[in-house]
Amino acid sequence: MDLLYEQKDRREEIYQLYQEIFEDPEEFAAYYFREIYPGNQILIAQEKKILGMIHLNPYKIHMGDREQVLHYIVAVAVRQEHRRRGIMAQMLKRCLRDMAERKEPFTYLMPADRAYYEPFGFVFVMDWQTEEVWGREEDSCGSVQPAMEEEYREISKFLTKYVQASAIYTVPDLDYVRRTVKESQSSGGGLMTWKEEGRIRGVFAEGYEGEDVFLRWAFADDPGKMLSVIRNRFLGRKIEITGGNVTKGKPEPKIMARMVCLEAWEGILKAKGTFSFWLRVEDPLIKENDHVFCFSGDQGLLKITRTQKDGGEKKISVEDLTQVFFGYEADHILEKHPYLKNIIPAGPIYISEEV
Repeated sequence: MDLLYEQKDRREEIYQLYQEIFEDPEEFAAYYFREIYPGNQILIAQEKKILGMIHLNPYKIHMGDREQVLHYIVAVAVRQEHRRRGIMAQMLKRCLRDMAERKEPFTYLMPADRAYYEPFGFVFVMDWQTEEVWGREEDSCGSVQPAMEEEYREISKFLTKYVQASAIYTVPDLDYVRRTVKESQSSGGGLMTWKEEGRIRGVFAEGYEGEDVFLRWAFADDPGKMLSVIRNRFLGRKIEITGGNVTKGKPEPKIMARMVCLEAWEGILKAKGTFSFWLRVEDPLIKENDHVFCFSGDQGLLKITRTQKDGGEKKISVEDLTQVFFGYEADHILEKHPYLKNIIPAGPIYISEEV
């Protein structure tokens, strides 16, 4: 069996396998292969035909003091008749090692089942807050209109103002706004603006599934007022709102991440005080991470250096270290490794892409 990256010359085979496994609505699949497929990477496992695939979709992520293109793992698929041969495992390991060579600090995904990915070092790092509300008549003001192309730059700045409260977030630049418009349109909706007196006061992306309405990127300078506008827009219909600042939904673990290049976390993490310690990181899949590292902090800066020095009894799994770095449910880990409290975690994060 060969593992290789598809060179954009097997679109029909990829499309057929994608629809065979995922059965997406035709409108969304058409959008995905028109807008996303040309710019992503697809690792395929093949013998005479394609047996399995993993899509690596690029997103510009802000983290710490920089922005970097990282890869969102989607469309992990193996033909039913070839499952239980370890094909998914081989593909995932290859992708992780390739991303490590590119010095990407982490990769992420939204699991259909966490049990598929935990054996490969993935852990949850972010909850999504989702709330269901019902459309009804309420006092509201202003108007809702589809975003115009000449407004995209203003919308990008508007959204950035809110997401930059997170330490790690998908950058809503012009390309992202354009993609959000097209993605929303593929489910019968669009990127909408709420305006008063010609001024943008809120933004949300809407999509439909039957009579149900799904909203994301719902941010407003007056969340309560925009919620009333949204209720009035969808009278008598169920509205599911994910993320944004319009509602405070129930948190649910949604995004898993996997550290791929430990040393690339310099510049993302900060330090408390002055310190230095050695730690043996255990990573069975990426040999560059499976090493002793020196963590040193001075004047707020954290340095991470591979070293030949013995780590002594201080050992930690790559999964636990990932949770510490993101600051996600890490208290029990910090109790076992109190010296890691000197590292200021990178969270919270805001990633709301769903494929």
